[in-house]
Amino acid sequence: MAERALTDRLDETIDAILARGDATAALRDAELAPLARIAADLRHWPSPAFKARLRAQLQGRTTMTATATETGIREGFTTVTPYIRVREEGLVEFLAQVFAAQETFSGRGGGGGMHREVRIGDSMLMIGEGVAGAGGVMPIRPVAFHVFVNDADATFTRAIAAGAVALGAPADRPYGERAGFVRDPFGNHWYIATPLGPESLAHSLRTVTPSLHVKGAAEYLDFLKRALGAVDEMRRDEGGQLRYARLRVGDAAIELGEGEPMPGSFLLYVGDPDARYQQALVAGATSIMPITDQPYGRMGGVEDATGNQWFFSRPGAASR
Repeated sequence: MAERALTDRLDETIDAILARGDATAALRDAELAPLARIAADLRHWPSPAFKARLRAQLQGRTTMTATATETGIREGFTTVTPYIRVREEGLVEFLAQVFAAQETFSGRGGGGGMHREVRIGDSMLMIGEGVAGAGGVMPIRPVAFHVFVNDADATFTRAIAAGAVALGAPADRPYGERAGFVRDPFGNHWYIATPLGPESLAHSLRTVTPSLHVKGAAEYLDFLKRALGAVDEMRRDEGGQLRYARLRVGDAAIELGEGEPMPGSFLLYVGDPDARYQQALVAGATSIMPITDQPYGRMGGVEDATGNQWFFSRPGAASR
């Protein structure tokens, strides 16, 4: 059977994009993909007449050139870096007291708040202090992390002494870890773990790994594959529901599980932030920061249906 005309395929893709449906199949069509990216970028334009003209103009196009660039990741970082937003200072001190975190950078951000970067073991976290976020779009809200330590009991005790609230005392868990759970004074959850045996995930994770809680984890996993190119390395289904998954995005891991949503913000270092931004839009995310050149590099961001924010960045030469 002959392949359907480009205009017909594009017509269906634009309809899906405007309905915030799944249009990622278009990205696998070399002829259609560049047109789908343009449509996704302009889908929020308010004028129906403009949308009609856009459809006609795109249907008249047949080629578009995309340029790939080498991925640039700042030294010591991985593909995915969590960005925690808090109203006031104090989180860095908590992390230093509990996890021996070391601050590697601090400075005023573009919105006037303080931007800090800390290292815990082999992992980096970014922390923003103050009411202003990246372009005013990054909200203040708690997030969750799985953190590996040498002595879960001792670390748990330090966390309580530093002002954390116990969510679960240290105990030997069936998944091969001794773990205790706390909520820090800023509301963030920390799943403090020490490996007990080979079944532990410690060999697959870094010191600190973000844990995403969502409703409808299986569907969200599919979204992350389409939007971020994530690969599921491990998954556990129970009662027809995805209970746990470990994903790989570049050289970074993310944990995903069914639960009360705790959306967060994440910075992804990618070779082509423009392409990844467009890919996320086509997958159903919404733009919160158009791709632009910033003093620290080229960057833009989206928010998905669960509230998680993903900022795509290629660092500038001065920030590497």
